[in-house]
Amino acid sequence: MKLRNLSLLSLIACAMTACSSGQNDYEIFPIQDNLSPRMMGRTLFPDAPDSLIAELGLEEGIPASVSAFLVKTDGNEILFDAANGAPDSQLMPVLESLQTTADEVDYIFITHLHGDHIGGLLKEGEAVFSNALVYINKTEYDAWMAMEGRQSEGLRNICNAYGERVKTFTLEDELPCGIEAVEAYGHTPGHTAYRVGDALIAGDVMHGTALQARYPEFSAGFDMDKEMSVKTRRAILKMAEEGVKVYGMHFPAPYHL
Repeated sequence: MKLRNLSLLSLIACAMTACSSGQNDYEIFPIQDNLSPRMMGRTLFPDAPDSLIAELGLEEGIPASVSAFLVKTDGNEILFDAANGAPDSQLMPVLESLQTTADEVDYIFITHLHGDHIGGLLKEGEAVFSNALVYINKTEYDAWMAMEGRQSEGLRNICNAYGERVKTFTLEDELPCGIEAVEAYGHTPGHTAYRVGDALIAGDVMHGTALQARYPEFSAGFDMDKEMSVKTRRAILKMAEEGVKVYGMHFPAPYHL
């Protein structure tokens, strides 16, 4: 493996978490997809005053990542989101380092349908994960299918490639492997977090943790319903205060609160 990947793999080894719930034991492995350092621009948070940004030392941007998560439990390989599928994507190299191939992934749970979370599902229009079932919250699925033009294109391409392996669910449905869907609406209409034992994989509940973990009232420009995203963020931060380890797709290393 090239030297440039070693730091990413070292971070992942340090951030790996083992947790349990009932009869299920889980190992959670962060997968940082971006090879180069990732910063969220200050302009992503237009409502945050310049004085606060300066006080926090974030004038040059907020440390972040583009990440997915692999969970191993009871012989199953479960992926949460699939990152953006960019040419320098680290998804496949890191999966390989974790002794997992794309064909061995059993389930993929999607937090929401922005391109940097579903881009890695396809390569040249074909399904990357040949055996995986892809789970999407029905509220999210229906909202994006109803969008016009290119906004729904990514979802339609996924459906064309994965066919009947795309599964929609409601928050009341029982999901495989003891995974629990948690309502986290606001960033998108059906944005969903997933409870994995005593951890929560929270998607895009925060884009800039250095700001939003302390000041959850500031939403990112990408949040479709800013008022609801604030409520969701506060609820999930309360879970973190109560001992739940919260992971996020844009958290910097170690990828959790």
